[in-house]
Amino acid sequence: MSSADAQLAFQKQSNRMQPTEVQEKFSQQFDLSRPEVAMSSYQKLLHDHTRQQYEMASSSSRRRSADSDVPSLASELSVDSTTS
Repeated sequence: MSSADAQLAFQKQSNRMQPTEVQEKFSQQFDLSRPEVAMSSYQKLLHDHTRQQYEMASSSSRRRSADSDVPSLASELSVDSTTS
């Protein structure tokens, strides 16, 4: 399989849109005859998406409380790198 064939197969599997498809979809979703309104709507869409991504990242990175059911590592199992 050539590199071009592999790239084409990957694009089909990943459901990525080609640039022309993206342009067509954008023009269908936003009124390009009113660029200020289209830009404002698109900015709101991107802001909401970024906020959602940030909230998901924040919630997944929160530390567990000390009372959680996750057992802690026993100190005797920990190896001190300065003594080895």
